[in-house]
Amino acid sequence: MNIIKALYNRNYRIFFVGQGLSIIGTWMQNIAVSWLIYRLTDSALMLGLVAFMGQIPNFVLAPFAGVWIDRWGKRSVLVITQLLSLIQASLLAWLTLGNRMEIEYILSLSLFLGCVNAFDVPARHSISVEMVDSQEERQNAIALNSVTYNMARMLGPLAAGILIPIIGEGYCFLLNVASYFISILSLAGLRLQVNYNDKEHNNMLQHFQEGFSYTFKQLPLRNILVLLGTISLTAMPYTVLLPVFVSQNLGASAGTVGFLMAVSGCGSLIAAFFMASRTEFQGLERLLVVAASVIGIGLICFMLPGGLWFSTVLMFILGVGFLIQVVGSNTLLQCMVDDSMRGRVMSFYTMTLMGVGPIGSLFAGFLASQIGVTYTLAIGGVCSLAGAVFFARDLSVFRVQACPIYVQSGSLSSRDECRF
Repeated sequence: MNIIKALYNRNYRIFFVGQGLSIIGTWMQNIAVSWLIYRLTDSALMLGLVAFMGQIPNFVLAPFAGVWIDRWGKRSVLVITQLLSLIQASLLAWLTLGNRMEIEYILSLSLFLGCVNAFDVPARHSISVEMVDSQEERQNAIALNSVTYNMARMLGPLAAGILIPIIGEGYCFLLNVASYFISILSLAGLRLQVNYNDKEHNNMLQHFQEGFSYTFKQLPLRNILVLLGTISLTAMPYTVLLPVFVSQNLGASAGTVGFLMAVSGCGSLIAAFFMASRTEFQGLERLLVVAASVIGIGLICFMLPGGLWFSTVLMFILGVGFLIQVVGSNTLLQCMVDDSMRGRVMSFYTMTLMGVGPIGSLFAGFLASQIGVTYTLAIGGVCSLAGAVFFARDLSVFRVQACPIYVQSGSLSSRDECRF
């Protein structure tokens, strides 16, 4: 069982390295920006506001970004988004090193980067599976993308924590600029077949309507996104509430928050390697039910009396559950979607995964201030379990309707290969 099968593909290997270094730089910049904001304002509210400004464009722009991605081509979009991200990081470095930085500039640049990421993320998801040959490599590539992300989520903050006291935030931003140069060079080095999506019409609204209809009129695609959206809205905000839980329920400090987040990251990394080792995409729909149930039970268990080590176990379990939910959803969608619709479908996936999160975080913060953090986490857990029940109720119909979609997309050669 080869967990790095997709890396034997030249194009994916170059993309994997370039994007991996870029994501490490991005995480390093995220930590540096957070530290800079707190140093300038001494305000937790401003930290939350900047995070909101950086993520909410995914909800507004991502569904429309898919139209441009399918029309322009994935690599062209990625080169543009990486160039714009490079400019944003360069401005952060210039303003910080020149002692010109103001909180208004950070808010504006965060909003700008959020708009860029609304195009970048779905394009990155789409291109990574189109450059591999077989269905097994495609599934492996999706899981390896998650391995890259979770490795970067650990290495980037670690590098930032070491470098910020030594060289300051501005030079961390410059290092991220360098990582974007590497990413752009890796994109230029790809040998891809040019597939121009030549439509009989050029109406943007019609293209969007086609993508929306294709995505939400098919029960398998719709149910995957509904379940993922439910979890993104109600369960994923647990990371925002973690500092409050640690302070109020464990009586601990920020160091404990970092420790628990690292434990969650370890769980996600192990789950990513598990997903990379799978060679069969059929049956993942059952794993989505299990993952959503595990997330729900894990969040409800925060209501139980227990100390740091009990919370550590729960965070590890949640890391596993969230990773399987996200990667499993991504894999099933990528196996179902036609190449001509891939950008648009993955844009809805990006909106569901990243766009509704800021809304959920704001609501969770308000709810926690009214009823307490443990009850808020428990409500998120109940909603996750309800989503799992809703999804499981239609599993038999899901499999029957998914079969012709798999065949049409080329993931299966005939209906005889379907497993009902």
